Amino acid sequence: MAWAQENRPPFAEDEEAQARLQRGISLYQQSQYAAALEILEPLVVHHPEQATAYRMLGLCYLQLKQYQLAVTALRKAVELTRVQEKREDTTARLALGKALFLAGDSAAAIPELEYAAQRPEADAAILTLLGYAYYRQGDEAAARKTLLQAVARDERQPEAWRLLAELDVLAVTATPDEPAAVKRATSSIEKVNRFEPAVAAGLRGRLLVAQRQFAKAIPELDRALTAQPNDAALVFALGLALSREGQLERATTILTKATSLLPQEAGVWRELGYVHERAGRTDAAITAYEKAAALTNSQDTFVVRALERLRRP
Repeated sequence: MAWAQENRPPFAEDEEAQARLQRGISLYQQSQYAAALEILEPLVVHHPEQATAYRMLGLCYLQLKQYQLAVTALRKAVELTRVQEKREDTTARLALGKALFLAGDSAAAIPELEYAAQRPEADAAILTLLGYAYYRQGDEAAARKTLLQAVARDERQPEAWRLLAELDVLAVTATPDEPAAVKRATSSIEKVNRFEPAVAAGLRGRLLVAQRQFAKAIPELDRALTAQPNDAALVFALGLALSREGQLERATTILTKATSLLPQEAGVWRELGYVHERAGRTDAAITAYEKAAALTNSQDTFVVRALERLRRP
């Protein structure tokens, strides 16, 4: 800190500051991010006009998963480069997009990632990240289009295939009798299977549940849950499949776990109530149905009628 407390000459005349910047860049390139920060943080105190220093700070923070600090530093780098050099700092904007996305601000990340994705040097990883940002913002059409561009540029993109398959399974869930949707989902899942067999098994199991092929779904979901025991979507899908196959005791166990993972999902409580009712556990069924009714403001006709039926003297 002694260095930072000294009065420094302008950067162009400050040989020690210039050496410090080069040392910080070298440490970053050697993946010594914390050490680089110790060099760079005092530098921007006395030379706050240094866009390169702010960019390197942001890149270090990003690598250390300090995303909000990365956002602040990278925004400063982008602003300074625009003012001083009348150009865009592509590296800083891409890193800013990543930092914003990882900080949970997908809406702010999208313009930065869109800019980076339009650059000639943009790779499939940038397109994949942009696809995820669109998905988080609820724009499934843009997500699908961008992810397809990503895998067209480089087919070795497991994250892109995973989200494409997820979107395809959701499409089949909405329209289970659409052959083209089923074919597309099956193809995407097979691509996922090249990289992540357990993830593919879970997607395949959920696809089979959507097609109401419950007996076939159960072993796929069991296999997937061995690797991902607390994946809420998989737990609920398995509980649903077991319920519809009449395996009531195991369905009860799995759906009870699902309610702890998805306590605000009315459909989970509804299915648990259905299982309890079929097993003759009236009080437990009423309790589960009441949870579902509260979450749907008593707008679920099946639940309302079930409660009326079970409460009759």
